Amino acid sequence: MSTTSMVEVLDPRVEPIPEQAIIAPRPSSLDGVSIGLLANGKQNSAELLEMVYEVLADRYDFSVVIAKNKGNASRPCPEDLLDELAERCDVVVTSTGD
Repeated sequence: MSTTSMVEVLDPRVEPIPEQAIIAPRPSSLDGVSIGLLANGKQNSAELLEMVYEVLADRYDFSVVIAKNKGNASRPCPEDLLDELAERCDVVVTSTGD
C-alpha cells in the first residue's frame, strides 16, 4: 500500500511596504503627546512596555500615558479597547512577551 502526502512550505518573508500604501502619519516629536502602551497578554509583555516607557520618558514629556493589556495573546484585541486607544492616544506602542 502506498500513500502520498503533500507538504506545503510557507514563506515567512514579508514584502516591503508598497509605494501606494497609506501609512499613518508620524509625529515630529513625542513631546506633549498622549501615549498608549498596549501589552498583548503574554508573560513579560507589560514589563517590556514598562521598560520601553522608561527609556522614552527620559527623552520626552508625555501629556498622558494610558497603559492597557489586551489580556489574551491568541485573540484579537477587543474592539472597544482599540476604539479607546484610538480616541485617547496620539501614539500607541505595543509589545509581545515571553
